[in-house]
Amino acid sequence: MKKYKKEIQFHLLINICIAVFLSIASYIHIPLGTVKATFIYVAHFFIIQFTFFGFIYFFSMFKRLFSVLFPIFFILFAGFSFWEYSQNITITPGLIQTILETNSSIAVDLINPPYVAYLLSALIVAIFCIKRFSRLENNVLKSPLSILAMIAIGVFFLVENQRSGTFSRRNPYSVIFSYKKYFQQPSLKLKKVKENITGIKDSLEIILVVGETLRADHLSLNGYRRNTSPLLSQQDNLTSYKNLYTPFTFSSGSIPQLLTDKSILDKNKKELISLFSILKKANFHTKWIGNQSLEKSFKNIVNTNDSVVIIDKFHSVFSFIKEKDIELLKHHNFNKTPAKKTITTFHMVGSHWYYNSRYGAAFKKFVPITESKHVGSSTKEQLINSYDNTVLYFDYFLNSLINRLKKENNNTVLIYVSDHGETLGEDDKWFHGNDHRTSQNPAMLVWYSEKFKTKNHSKIAHLQSIKNDSISSNFLFHSILDISEIKGFSYKKEESIFYKKKEESN
Repeated sequence: MKKYKKEIQFHLLINICIAVFLSIASYIHIPLGTVKATFIYVAHFFIIQFTFFGFIYFFSMFKRLFSVLFPIFFILFAGFSFWEYSQNITITPGLIQTILETNSSIAVDLINPPYVAYLLSALIVAIFCIKRFSRLENNVLKSPLSILAMIAIGVFFLVENQRSGTFSRRNPYSVIFSYKKYFQQPSLKLKKVKENITGIKDSLEIILVVGETLRADHLSLNGYRRNTSPLLSQQDNLTSYKNLYTPFTFSSGSIPQLLTDKSILDKNKKELISLFSILKKANFHTKWIGNQSLEKSFKNIVNTNDSVVIIDKFHSVFSFIKEKDIELLKHHNFNKTPAKKTITTFHMVGSHWYYNSRYGAAFKKFVPITESKHVGSSTKEQLINSYDNTVLYFDYFLNSLINRLKKENNNTVLIYVSDHGETLGEDDKWFHGNDHRTSQNPAMLVWYSEKFKTKNHSKIAHLQSIKNDSISSNFLFHSILDISEIKGFSYKKEESIFYKKKEESN
């Protein structure tokens, strides 16, 4: 082994450098809490570091190319890891989109002395590594390390095929895979609205709140054993619907369906019509205020709004220091004079995992809570407690929004719908994205102002009469067009929660 001593030393050196400057950044902010979780993530770190070795080893076979490209890639990845270290930013396709599409002047504002110092340090380390590399003999194929490198690469593909994202969500893999997803994922095709469309003649303020991961049966409004909605339960003019159904248990499927003419039965519909495009034709002013970065699956729909505001755009739902949803309200102009025809959408981060990050200390009512991001280190009780605390925070958020709307005294209707539910240990399943009744039963609520109530007695009576009925997520598109009295565009009135069929009147 003496013959390969320098080679072994070099690869140990370069992997230590990658660990310090790149990969540890993906672990530094993970809540561990328990010995078991610490062990799991330490093991994960060493395994992923082992796979890095495999790719670096075979990359180094191309000596000239490696000498030129390694420093470039090392500094590029270090640029991302700095923000992971300092701001807990998650590297996602949405972040790549922001970097590539953001005005250059905004990007310049992010360059500060610590960032420059970090990149200079990375450059010095990269140059040092390349100098050590230049002294190695070009005999990598004959080295016993080549067998180890092949095993390392095999481990990467084996694990990723079994559980996608195990490695690819960690830096530097996350940078590569996020770029790949950004450029490969097809954009949603939207059909232009050409019809001559008219709408309600009176002023109307529609508030649409798109929630995240809130299941209907964890609201005390719907009979849940815990008092998770103490504030909303005191609100007048509020109705909660306990039997909403959606087959889409992940945001990239559910949000496009909610905001377009796509039915839950449509599987291969290639062109969709944005709800906002239709309303704009009817002279509605449309605004989107979101606490989630825009995914390609629904970005084009959101961008049909007159204005789009994304708060905390550099932290994804996977970040542990994401802004709380109450910050969304700061970006809406609550006024006391009647507005024209408007629809404002608030897109929440809601109850998305990691639950403890979604609420402040004041909402830590149900204890004990989780202490670790590693699910296996928490009991079922801890996980449900943490989740229910996010429901308490939702109660606070929506109640705050309603109270501000009440002060406006406008002709206002608010519709809240979560994109999907969440599975909390039922049938040994967790989170969402699986075909389970708990993920397919999201929360849904409707609130209306006194002025709206005065003008829509029959519609209100119908809203209240169907609160226990089975409703599909098709309702949203058709209900908003119905309450907006849209004419000139064909939609299904019978799908509207505001529409009372003739046979029901008899």
